[in-house]
Amino acid sequence: MSKTEIRLFNEDGLETRSEGEKAKVIAGYALKFNTKSNVLGNFIETIEPGALDGTDMSDVRALVDHVPSQIIGRTTSGTLKLNVDDVGLRFEVTLPSTQYANDLYENIRLGNITNCSFGFHLAPQGAVRQKNPTTGVDFQRIRKISKLTDISVVTYPAYNDTDVFARNLNEAIKESNVNEIEKLKFQLELLKLRTQSL
Repeated sequence: MSKTEIRLFNEDGLETRSEGEKAKVIAGYALKFNTKSNVLGNFIETIEPGALDGTDMSDVRALVDHVPSQIIGRTTSGTLKLNVDDVGLRFEVTLPSTQYANDLYENIRLGNITNCSFGFHLAPQGAVRQKNPTTGVDFQRIRKISKLTDISVVTYPAYNDTDVFARNLNEAIKESNVNEIEKLKFQLELLKLRTQSL
């Protein structure tokens, strides 16, 4: 049996919105490619683009602080939606009407909780680690994840590259447009770098 690993992320574009009187939604990136983590024990890591190609995401749970009893969404029920793009793994959760989900929504809206995480199974030879005898802190590249088990909203991140916002529905629509513009800017910068290297 493969070991489930967990990474904590400060979530870019993670947002909250209320759809009508009933549905509350949070959304954002559970991970971003090519960003460096904080020190995880004795190593720092990054997740390479392509690490999620072919990854089993057929039954993924959305949790609060990785606590199984505090489930807020699931892909099989349609309450959790996942999408891999050039930035990373984007998710959207339609929250249940439970006390802990309502508390989570309010804490994200207030900016008290700004972090995300995910649990996964690493594929065989799915990571390459470079030793650093000088500092004792190695550098690990995750190249292949075989299975995604959960995404989770958490208090402490391992990756400090993004943030979280609380919005109403109209603000969320505007932010979605801003995110699309930022994504296009990112793609343009990549194109410029590739052109310069030719």
